[in-house]
Amino acid sequence: MRKNWKRLSVMGMAVLIGCLMPVGTMMAAEENMEAVQTAGSVSDNTLSDDNKDNPDDKLNAGSGENVDNAANDSGTGAEDDAKDDGADADNDVKTDGEGTAESIDGEANADDEISGTLAAMPAVELTTTVSGVTAPQSVGAPVIDIKWQGQSRTYGLGGKIEYEYVNNYYQSMIFSAAQGGQAVSLYYYQDKVKDMTAAAKEEEQMASLAWQTADGSSLTFISDGNYVVYVKAEGADGQVAYARSGGIVVDTEAPKITGVQDGNAYPEGTSFYVQDPNLESVTINEKPVALSPDGKYQIAASGVSCVIKAKDKAGNNVTYSITVSGRDPAQDGNVISKSGIYALKEGVSYKLSEGRWSIVGDRTVYAGENDFYIKRNGDYTFVKY
Repeated sequence: MRKNWKRLSVMGMAVLIGCLMPVGTMMAAEENMEAVQTAGSVSDNTLSDDNKDNPDDKLNAGSGENVDNAANDSGTGAEDDAKDDGADADNDVKTDGEGTAESIDGEANADDEISGTLAAMPAVELTTTVSGVTAPQSVGAPVIDIKWQGQSRTYGLGGKIEYEYVNNYYQSMIFSAAQGGQAVSLYYYQDKVKDMTAAAKEEEQMASLAWQTADGSSLTFISDGNYVVYVKAEGADGQVAYARSGGIVVDTEAPKITGVQDGNAYPEGTSFYVQDPNLESVTINEKPVALSPDGKYQIAASGVSCVIKAKDKAGNNVTYSITVSGRDPAQDGNVISKSGIYALKEGVSYKLSEGRWSIVGDRTVYAGENDFYIKRNGDYTFVKY
């Protein structure tokens, strides 16, 4: 009986040890895997015993995630299957042994952005930058270049127009277009601008323009005016491109001075006018004066003379030299209030301010605050006591 009991005890212990061994083995495997698969590391791939000497069978996950890829090989080395149990759908990849990989995941994953990014990538749009202006160009469309006085002046449609000024005719604008060596047809429209504050034309207005065929590659200006040139290029494949030049002002005329004549004598304070649509400056006796909205100015004496100069933005200028004979009392309401030389006109009523007055060449003393007339036009010198 005792022998049987001992035999049963030995058998029971053997059974118990046999049951516990798989559990211990599994726990040891789990601890080993945790030690290998640390966060953000790239795990080594377990090789089967049959192919542990073949380095080609090692797959590198390379994703920066905790990945364990078991490589199973039949011994032929023809195919390596990266398998996953479905817990991580990002890394479902199979290889055919020739380096070709394809996604086998049927569902989109928020972490897997590669294929989605490529599919959603927009069509490429080229840009061209000329004279500081960036204008969009369709891929393969003709590229237009407009040159003025040896410098590129190519702008996109629309926008504020910047103007340049020239004071002579026969200035030429040169334009061209290229499309990868293909033939390009060129057309132009010369717009004579009336309102220099207006914006350039937009693309929707291009269809209504009276385009002219560009027989040559240049356009010559032969009359005064404000111009913007629009260019259209049609490629052999039907693509069309548009561009415009900057504003060009052709101004060959000097400013006009009216109200006085060059070389004549006028009283100080006489009004005159300067007219020019592109007026830049007015000086009287070499002193700049503020530009008048109505173009009206007055003669100022420098001794017995007055020099008037006017210049426009194109560089045209004019000079008048006036002899100053006396002050025109009309500037003071025809009232003579202080001693000086005055240019008086017959038939006009003048008045002396309070006090006693005399006129050079006349011995009479006149009382102030009285109206008087003169018999003939001329300069009169008044002295106040």
